[in-house]
Amino acid sequence: MRSVATIGTIGTLATLALPALAAAPLICSGCSAAPPAHPQLVAPAPPPKDDGKPAEGGEGGAAHAAALEQLKIAPLGARADRQESLRVPLPDGGSWMRVKFWGMKSLVGFRYGKDHHAIVGGFVVHVDDENAPGACGKAFEQWAQPYVDAFEVVIEHEPPRAVPWNGKIVDIDALVATTATLGVRDQYAAAYATYPAWKGSCLVLGVAVPVRNEIDRAKAVRDRFATEVLPNVQVTASEEPKEMY
Repeated sequence: MRSVATIGTIGTLATLALPALAAAPLICSGCSAAPPAHPQLVAPAPPPKDDGKPAEGGEGGAAHAAALEQLKIAPLGARADRQESLRVPLPDGGSWMRVKFWGMKSLVGFRYGKDHHAIVGGFVVHVDDENAPGACGKAFEQWAQPYVDAFEVVIEHEPPRAVPWNGKIVDIDALVATTATLGVRDQYAAAYATYPAWKGSCLVLGVAVPVRNEIDRAKAVRDRFATEVLPNVQVTASEEPKEMY
């Protein structure tokens, strides 16, 4: 596993809980260039084979648009974390590289292409009773608060969804997050879910898709994760995994 991820991506992954932290949604206005009224047609294409070396992300353009188109339509393929504790159905599953995040411990991380066309991160938070209503979300909010303070995130989010999962209810939130760090502003379409996965602990799994002037495509990928990926995550370990990376 290699260290990877831009500062903005790390901030977005950590602050996926921000909608729940605010009394009302914050609206991002004027934080990025407006997308074209009629996005250019681009054929779906996976990114070049990932060499696994550290990278800081990439630019927009045709390659990013093609990768997002690929994520919109590619068949799902299950990928596991290093400890085989969960299985995540990812679009174009074989093209994702398992990674770890600089400065942030995670259970699992994946990037789609060395240019970070999408990032998936899984984290564990601890609670007294994982089955108590709202316990997982509140624990994640507390964990994320320092990152919320550090990355100056402005968000626009959709109404949360509740889906059945292993006989329980899991909440899924979708949003657009704009981070501002060291004078650099990055925008992401993102979604996350909190799962009462193990006794005394919860799994938080999220996806962040860099917009790069492709807001409609990025949102479409995010929404596919919210409807097809996050509700179908399988936890295969009976106890919380021992290692974080």
